[in-house]
Amino acid sequence: MNNNVYQRVTSHLVLSAHLNAASNLFGGLLVQWADECAGIFVMEVLKTHHVVTKKISEVLFNEPAKLGDVLEFLCRVKAVGMTSITVECVTRAKQIDREDRLRTILNCDFVFVKIDKFGRPAHHQFVLEES
Repeated sequence: MNNNVYQRVTSHLVLSAHLNAASNLFGGLLVQWADECAGIFVMEVLKTHHVVTKKISEVLFNEPAKLGDVLEFLCRVKAVGMTSITVECVTRAKQIDREDRLRTILNCDFVFVKIDKFGRPAHHQFVLEES
């Protein structure tokens, strides 16, 4: 896997139930979706569902997401440890009914750890290709 290439993992449509009082997407919900997306990405990379989120880096909310925005969640592997893997997640938003630019609304890194059946860190065999 080339660590400079982002992979689209999933998408979400922003609905009225997702909005706060200022008519923007709740930030906590966006982080939840990003964590889920990054988790799915790591499960696919490591070929196991036995992973847990260990750390979420500084979360940068660049722009608000609005009603009707389609959000694209992109991930790439940044670093690999013996039991951990660090993933960068970028979320972009666009309005389908307008020729709007893709707006980057979120950037953050997630650190996941592979675990054994007892919940203890376990070695994975993933090796990051050099770019």
